[in-house]
Amino acid sequence: MKVLVEAFVGEKKRFTKPVLVTVNQSPVIQRFGFVTENDLSRLGIEATKLAVYLPFSYGFNGQLLVVESSSVSELDVTGTEMMKFIISGGVTDI
Repeated sequence: MKVLVEAFVGEKKRFTKPVLVTVNQSPVIQRFGFVTENDLSRLGIEATKLAVYLPFSYGFNGQLLVVESSSVSELDVTGTEMMKFIISGGVTDI
């Protein structure tokens, strides 16, 4: 729990790279998330994959996915703005 709280508000904030992830191609379904690791090679995972955390609305829990980098698009907003948008269920302004 301490690590999660520090990731949001500590000196070493980890949710600073907001992205849009395509999780399904047909029909197209996308989710907002944050890249948490660009290099998973120490886990034996190929270089084309990233770790992306997908927070849930109305809470601080979520899912950690390993996805192809081609399925990830960076967003031009701050991590704080995106986190507020996701946690509020999309009812706050970005």
